[in-house]
Amino acid sequence: MKILIASNIHWWNAEAAYACTISNLLQDAGHTVFVLTCPGSLNEKKLKENKLNLVTHIDLNSYNPFRLFKAYRNLKKFLLEENIELINPHRSEGFPLFVFAIRALRLLNPGNHLPIIRTRGTTRLLRQNWLNHKMLKECTDFLITPGKIVSERLLNSSNILSDKIKTIYYPITCPKLPLQPKQDFRTEFKISEKAKVLAVVGRIRPVKGQRILLQVLSQLLQDFQDLVLLIAYRDTSDNEPEMKSLRNDISSLNLESNVRLIPERDDILALMEFADVGVVSSVDSEVICRVAVEFFSVGTPVVAFPTGCLPEIILHNENGILAKNQTKEALTNELRNILGDPELYKRLGEVARRDAEIRFNPQKMLDETLEVFEHFLN
Repeated sequence: MKILIASNIHWWNAEAAYACTISNLLQDAGHTVFVLTCPGSLNEKKLKENKLNLVTHIDLNSYNPFRLFKAYRNLKKFLLEENIELINPHRSEGFPLFVFAIRALRLLNPGNHLPIIRTRGTTRLLRQNWLNHKMLKECTDFLITPGKIVSERLLNSSNILSDKIKTIYYPITCPKLPLQPKQDFRTEFKISEKAKVLAVVGRIRPVKGQRILLQVLSQLLQDFQDLVLLIAYRDTSDNEPEMKSLRNDISSLNLESNVRLIPERDDILALMEFADVGVVSSVDSEVICRVAVEFFSVGTPVVAFPTGCLPEIILHNENGILAKNQTKEALTNELRNILGDPELYKRLGEVARRDAEIRFNPQKMLDETLEVFEHFLN
């Protein structure tokens, strides 16, 4: 099968990682995969590291009508020359160009259906205009979403039928545990042997809720005086306002001895395994939430706000804990309960690991995606 996947995203986020992962899986399974992306972007850099075939000469993100017409001609030429059999766009930018190119090619060769399978990885409501509805209902063969919350919002905001959408979750490859070589994080970060450890991983942004988590930590220290919070972060410089605000909060709440700010490093997965409990304190987004599944893969249970797809990933009191709502009080209560019960977080961690091995297995993602692709090819 010859597939064109459009991941025309400038940055590296969960949506870009989802497209990269399925591209890798399809390529490893023997299919020819081309990934269309933005030249000079962080996404292009990551895709190159994964040794994928890249297409960077077709600019789908331009607002210039002349450039868009050039992109349309280049796209049509590429589809013909490479004999692409299926198109899988992951972004709305440039999506109309795919529709117009496919319609033009079908006129040239009525026997070539050239299916278009749209992957939508955002919970943003569908723009209520006739063109959007026409393209999704009449010009798109099928829709894949990384979470049921995306599917539900699509169904609620359009007249798309439910049998035209399938949820396929982002997967994780489970490493052999315990990870080797064993890291001595307690010595590195000056953490006492009796201290319990929480970990949160992600960019420092208001949406990620790290500042809320600091307030939660301040409350938890009344019961767990040696508690340590590891804040592992990426894509955030010391000069950014949110980082400055985070550091000010650490100081004003007198948390200097209980918080460790950890810049991006290669052994983040080992750090996640080391933590007693992972926390996802995001108050918005989290349509895919890679970090929760990554915690699962190393047997670390997660306590989280009920944000985005987290209520789908985290089965309350089975593989982790969901706070009742997005308040610091709700998160504090759930963390207090799990930290006070080592048997509980051990049991939850074991189930989380099994879930990562079964529910979020890469082979499952590949099989479910191929089932959709092959249906429309055949």
